[in-house]
Amino acid sequence: MSGEPDGGMTFNEALELRLEQAGWTRRDFLGKVAAFGAAAALTQLLIACNARQPGTETSGPSVAATPAGSQAAGASPGASAAPTAVPEPEGELFVYNWSQYIGRDTRDRFSEKYGIKVTYDRFPDESTQIAKLTSDGKGGGYDVSYPASTWLPSFVEQGLVQKLDHSLIPNLKNLMSEWQDPEYDPGNQYSVPYSWWTTGYAWDPDKIPGDLTSWDALWDTAYTGRLSMLDDMRECFAAGAFRLGLDPNTTDTGELDQILGELEAQKPIVKRYTTDHITDFLNGVVDMTHCWSGDWIQMTYEKPKTRYVIPSEGSIKGNDTFVILSGAQHPIAAHLWIDFNLDAEISAENTNYIGYMGPNEAALPNLKKYIVEDPRINPPAELLATLIELKYLPPADLQQYTDRWTSLRAT
Repeated sequence: MSGEPDGGMTFNEALELRLEQAGWTRRDFLGKVAAFGAAAALTQLLIACNARQPGTETSGPSVAATPAGSQAAGASPGASAAPTAVPEPEGELFVYNWSQYIGRDTRDRFSEKYGIKVTYDRFPDESTQIAKLTSDGKGGGYDVSYPASTWLPSFVEQGLVQKLDHSLIPNLKNLMSEWQDPEYDPGNQYSVPYSWWTTGYAWDPDKIPGDLTSWDALWDTAYTGRLSMLDDMRECFAAGAFRLGLDPNTTDTGELDQILGELEAQKPIVKRYTTDHITDFLNGVVDMTHCWSGDWIQMTYEKPKTRYVIPSEGSIKGNDTFVILSGAQHPIAAHLWIDFNLDAEISAENTNYIGYMGPNEAALPNLKKYIVEDPRINPPAELLATLIELKYLPPADLQQYTDRWTSLRAT
């Protein structure tokens, strides 16, 4: 975890890191390659990284990091519509998030507003995130992270996250009503929804013509070696479950065996299971990929004709959350971070940049038209009612999935 690419990174991983540091999109970079050549474009990218002070992204925090700052009353969060007196925030904040999963200037604007230095580390996949956050039972030294909602019940049970002080997050009022009391965290006591998505698949119509509508396409041998699947156990099992007409949250042993059989039959078709599916698709490594709706939007920045479908048999609606870890050394700054990201303007900038729909009603007037109006990104109520959320599974039930996933990946 570092602001600098390490020796174990692939070129694409290092490039993604530099693009985010510079505040560039891949389209920006490719345009400069076309105009000036690869060497000159890379030089400009490095200069842009330095100009944006990459020193604010240092290596990951020590678990026994800086002690919390003063908690004397006085400051008020400027991001809120109605200023509320809050304790003095600490001068640092450690955030752990996915790459390319925040607005281009959100971190800089937060630091400028509050004078808080943000150390922003990225994880490549969910398993890395969860391993780090649970490594010490307190969040691995981080203040804020963005886990999927399915983890909340277990995180609360384990004491991994702390209860939120809603008086420090006045912009909670901006949430849509359906996000103010989610089943996974009643009353948003321990989390705040950040973004949500649908699950489906995307394809290159120049390589795969036609209107695809079913999960069956991901089992079509015509696409052997041209398909990638998400390296996500629950999402892959859900795809198999929908194809079989089963509940994607099933814990029935017989049904899980049926789903495993479907995935085993599919495996010879799959080029690889990955969380780097956007890069693979854009580089032509695959022509079709299992993905989330926001991923598809990011693909269209470089391949505008890319298509995406929510399969007709049913699909998943999921969401990621903000949480403050129980070992957070900078809890006031962490609350300010959440409140700042719930500001109508900031929330809209996040959504417009990452392509994932947010739960912020106040942000809707500021969203790009194509995001608000596309039913695959922002489904109408009648379609939303048919989508299913992946639920928290108790350890014994989750182990049933894990055992079968391990078996699938080992063969």
